[in-house]
Amino acid sequence: MIDVNRSQEESATMEIRLADVEAMAEIAIRTRYSCYIFQLTEPKECRGFLSGGALGTRPRGAFLANTFLASNRCISDAEQLKAGYQAIFYLDGTGPDVLTTSVITELGFVSTKIIDSSPEDC
Repeated sequence: MIDVNRSQEESATMEIRLADVEAMAEIAIRTRYSCYIFQLTEPKECRGFLSGGALGTRPRGAFLANTFLASNRCISDAEQLKAGYQAIFYLDGTGPDVLTTSVITELGFVSTKIIDSSPEDC
């Protein structure tokens, strides 16, 4: 019997300009204290679904407001995620309306590929 599972691979980068990314791409955001996945649905508007960290596994509608350097409050281009900066997301729905990440340590694109496995692999 063959089970079909999803495996995730990440390709790391230091900076991602959201307007240059295709819709439905998943961006892995690793911070000093948490890991998030931002599934980009509207790249030019910096909108998508954010999960991970304090949000848990259930994705929430989110808008990337900006990123900033904590040391001097220097705000970067609002359309990019950048290692060394913190990100501010405005969230849809119930619960906290704003999420500020700790310092981003790594960024990457998550790709999903199908792999074959057997019950013995579990």
